[in-house]
Amino acid sequence: MNQKDNSEGELHVSKEYTNKELDQIQKIKHRLDNDEKVEIIAIQSKHRPGGSITGRDTIFVTDKRIIIRDPSLLGAKENVVSVSYDKITSIELQKGVFSSKIIVRAPGFAEDMDSIPKKFAEQIVEYVKNSMERIKTEAKKKESFEIKDSIADELMKLANLKEKGVLSDEEFLKMKQDLINKRHEA
Repeated sequence: MNQKDNSEGELHVSKEYTNKELDQIQKIKHRLDNDEKVEIIAIQSKHRPGGSITGRDTIFVTDKRIIIRDPSLLGAKENVVSVSYDKITSIELQKGVFSSKIIVRAPGFAEDMDSIPKKFAEQIVEYVKNSMERIKTEAKKKESFEIKDSIADELMKLANLKEKGVLSDEEFLKMKQDLINKRHEA
């Protein structure tokens, strides 16, 4: 669904949201990257333990990060914090009878979000864990490619040294085999 807003261009959301949820997205729109999409929105309950009647937190899970909007003074002020998935060190779900608590930890970031509807809390934790895993996998692939590139560079250097007569055939073969073994260990 595309929700248009002429004041700052287009707002792209990845699925159908209620008008209440779209209103919440509009409140943080200026903080979103142009290509960033909101995937899940959860609004803190005002009636359950840990909830707030006057200023309920809203959690936005995007394709890049978690954003928490904490209004205060009946909405006159707000505190907005975010943390990207590559910085999150842990995320936990504590289920209660009617609602859940999400605990997020990252360097310089610690948030406990109480009174989140169970359905949304479970979706948030699953989405964040999957995103964290995806980022780790991508980082490992990148590291593997960098290792392969550096080994190829090293082999070229050895071949040049052999051509110049700096290395004998035996030395070249030994060093080449050592590099190949190093590649298989990585």
